[in-house]
Amino acid sequence: MHLIGQTRALRPEKASTKECRRLPAAATTMIVRLEDLYREMTGQGLVITGLAMAVIFAMAGLAIDVGQLRYAQRKLQSAADAAALAAGLELGYCGGSTACSAMTGAAKQALAENGYAVANLLTQCSTTTASGLTLTVNNGPCAMGSASADPNYGNANYVETVVSQSRLTYFLRIFGFTSVPLTARAEATAGNDPFCLYTSTQNTGSSAPSGLQMSGNSKLSASCGIVDESGASNALQVGSNTSLTASAIEVHGGVSGSPSPAPVTNVPVLPDPLAWLNSDIPPAGSCSTYSGGTTISPGTYCGGITVSSNSPVTFQPGVYILQGNLNVSGSGGILGNGVTFYFSSGSLEVSGTPNVDLVAPTTGTYAGVLIFQNQSDTTAMVLSGDSTSVYQGAIYAPGGSVTLSGNGNDAAYTIVDSAQVIMSGTNSWALGDNYSSLPGGSPARAVTSVLTE
Repeated sequence: MHLIGQTRALRPEKASTKECRRLPAAATTMIVRLEDLYREMTGQGLVITGLAMAVIFAMAGLAIDVGQLRYAQRKLQSAADAAALAAGLELGYCGGSTACSAMTGAAKQALAENGYAVANLLTQCSTTTASGLTLTVNNGPCAMGSASADPNYGNANYVETVVSQSRLTYFLRIFGFTSVPLTARAEATAGNDPFCLYTSTQNTGSSAPSGLQMSGNSKLSASCGIVDESGASNALQVGSNTSLTASAIEVHGGVSGSPSPAPVTNVPVLPDPLAWLNSDIPPAGSCSTYSGGTTISPGTYCGGITVSSNSPVTFQPGVYILQGNLNVSGSGGILGNGVTFYFSSGSLEVSGTPNVDLVAPTTGTYAGVLIFQNQSDTTAMVLSGDSTSVYQGAIYAPGGSVTLSGNGNDAAYTIVDSAQVIMSGTNSWALGDNYSSLPGGSPARAVTSVLTE
C-alpha cells in the first residue's frame, strides 16, 4: 500500500481542459500576423520585381542598340578604309588636280562594292545638310583642322576619306533617340615603288627576248630596284666582265650571270607603271621645222629634228611632238629644263659623247616624264653622253629597246621602262631615285596604296 501510494504520487496530474484550449488561440494569433506580413511582403515583391524587369528590359534594349551601332561603325570604318585605299591608287593620275574625278570615282566605287550607296559626294572638307550617306574626299587631308592634329594635313601626296550617315535605333527610341550619326575617317597614300628600271612591258611570255642585256665591260648602278618581266630562261643577262648593282632585282624568268644582290626569280608580272601615258598622248599641231640655231621651241615636228651643232642647243620648256627621229651628234649637245618629248614615230638617237642635260617638268600632266614613244613604235632608242650628262625623268619605250651608252648620268632620278634595255662596251650608267623635286612624287603609277591613318 505504501509503495502503491508512492507510485501514484509520482504520476503527473492531467492538465485541465481549459488550459489546453488557450494554446491554439495564441498560435492562431501568431499565424494571422505572419500571414498579414507575408501579404505585405508579397505586394512589395511584385513592385520590386516589376521595376527590376523594366530595368532588365531597358538594359537589354540598350545592349542591342549599342551592339548594332558598334557593328555598323566597324562596317563603316572598313568601307572608309577601302575608299581611301582606292583613292590612293589614283593619286598619280590627277596631274596635280585636287581630288580629281579619277580619285573620287574610285572612292565611290569602293563604297558601292562594300554595300554603300553614296547620296552626297563632297571634296576638300565642304559640307552639306542633305540627308543620306555622305562621302567626302580630301586631297590633302583637312578634316582634323590643323597640322598639329594631323601630320599629313594639306599634303597632296595623301588622300583622306570621310564617310558619314545616320543609323536608326530600336529601343533607344524610348528615350528619344530615333537615330545616331556615325562617321568614319581614313587616310592613304600611294605605296612606295622601289623600282626605276622595267623591261619587257608588252611581251612577258617565255618566248620574249631577254629584258636586260649587259655585255662587254658595261656598268649599271641603281639606287633603286630593277624589274625584268621577260619570261625567257635568260631574261636577265649579265656578262662576266659587267657590273650590275641595285637595291633589289626581280625577274619573271631566269637569270644568266651574277648581279648584286642575287635576283628573286619567278616573280609575278605587275601592271606597267607608265601605261597611263598611252592614253595621255598630246595632240599634234601644225608642223614646225628646225633648220639650225641655238634654241628650239615646243611644237609638232613632222620631219623630226637633227642637231649636229658644235654649240649647245637649248630646247625651251614645253611638249615636243616628233614624227621622226631626234638625232643628236656633234660636240655641242642639247639642253632643256621642263621638257617632254613624245614620239608618234621614230625615237631619240644620241651618238658620240655630247653633253646632254634634259630635265622633265615638275608639274602638269607630264610631271616627271622626259621621253615616251607610241606604244606600237619599235624604233630603237640610243641614249649617250659624257660623264656630266643628265637624263632626268621617265623614259618610256613600251614597244622598243633602249640602249644606254656613254659614260654617266648625273640625274637626281631616271626611270627606264621599255621592252628591252641593252648595255655593251665600256659604258657606265647610274639610275637615281630622288623625286624630291616632284610635288606629286614619281610618275610611275603605284600598283599599291597603304593606309596611314
